[in-house]
Amino acid sequence: MNEIDILKKLASNLTERKSVAALSNYEVLCNNISFLHDLLEKGIRYLRHIVSEFKCTLNNNDSLCTEYQIGNDLNPFISLVPSLLSNDLQAIHKLSLHTEPDNRVDIDVNNVGLLHRGFVEYNNLVTATRQLIDSLVTDAYQIQLLEPKEFNYHTLLSLNSFERYATKSIRQGLFNEDVEDALTEFRKLNFHEWKNSSITKCQHVNFSNKVDFLFSELSLNNPEHDDFKNEVKNLFKFSSEFTHIGYISTFFTSQSGSQPIFGGDKGPYLPSTENFSELKYQIIESCINFIFKVYAPSIKACVNKMLSHDDSEPLIAHLDKLISMLEHGIKTRNNNYYFFVCSSLIGSKNAIELPCLCGHVNYWNPPHDNSDLFCMGCGSSYNIMGIDGDPGYIITSKGPIKVIGSTVPDFQDLPLEKQQEILQKVAECIRDSNSN
Repeated sequence: MNEIDILKKLASNLTERKSVAALSNYEVLCNNISFLHDLLEKGIRYLRHIVSEFKCTLNNNDSLCTEYQIGNDLNPFISLVPSLLSNDLQAIHKLSLHTEPDNRVDIDVNNVGLLHRGFVEYNNLVTATRQLIDSLVTDAYQIQLLEPKEFNYHTLLSLNSFERYATKSIRQGLFNEDVEDALTEFRKLNFHEWKNSSITKCQHVNFSNKVDFLFSELSLNNPEHDDFKNEVKNLFKFSSEFTHIGYISTFFTSQSGSQPIFGGDKGPYLPSTENFSELKYQIIESCINFIFKVYAPSIKACVNKMLSHDDSEPLIAHLDKLISMLEHGIKTRNNNYYFFVCSSLIGSKNAIELPCLCGHVNYWNPPHDNSDLFCMGCGSSYNIMGIDGDPGYIITSKGPIKVIGSTVPDFQDLPLEKQQEILQKVAECIRDSNSN
């Protein structure tokens, strides 16, 4: 193909939008988004508490490692680090505002157009994502290094751009004499000196380099985490396309054409509603993953550098709890669960009740097709283990559970004496098994 062939192919596709499609279960997406949004909000509240505690500890000079104490060269970081973390909280909060689950109250076929998602909605969501991932990577990089020249480079570069168009009132509130002096010194450098001078340095200039550095410093630079590292880089590239009003993103979001109206248990919706929700879910999941895999561990590294061991321990414990909370929340979505069911029920005319751990009760209706084995609440997959006869209870790692369809009551509904009797028999079986 020559350049004209390529031009024709691009023109034919970028001037006529393909038919709209919705390829995911919208109800499941809404439930998952609601869960992850709540998880993100909990993470924000906990992180805000941790940052506040960190700032208070930093204000105690005796808690600091020697090089960060008053009068020493790295002492300015004592005020800078909490400021960086507070800025990051703002970026995370902004993403939270754009990832709330859809509000479908009072939506019907007459006003379902309110659920249309186009250029403005996509641009707001993905720009907030770009700002978050860029901010968290840059600041995680800074607090990992705590290196004066590196901080000078990124801050002076920002000031140099910001000052060019700042109004008089903004300048009055930000640009004091010290800042003006620092900026004047920076502007004495020619462009090629910015990344390596007597006052500035930047070892890792672009986003991808910074991500590689962070993964390496956190011992995540291995095949097990390569997919997620690429996911972070791809999210940045994807969100940059929207932020910079690229050809493809603008074409996709501004030329929706006519859309069929889909129906659901909670009312009608449009394909663009589902498409947008699918992206929203993917974004919020990726960002939560980044927070507990990279960002929070980077704060831990910073805490260990700046504080004495005794003073760092409480903060490290809080950060570990934050990481555990977010990681556990992510893992509970879209899991594989096993249900033990009497074989006689499978293929019968009876609906089989399958209560999910997320709290949603699903009904596996005849003819009990395996394609229906997923949770409408969280999207988790179900596996059915058929048990012959009327087995009563199955012993699992979480204790005895009733086989669905058995004539016995649920284990927790048994009298306490009967529960203890069964548990005693289980303990005896375990002892016998171990002795053999």
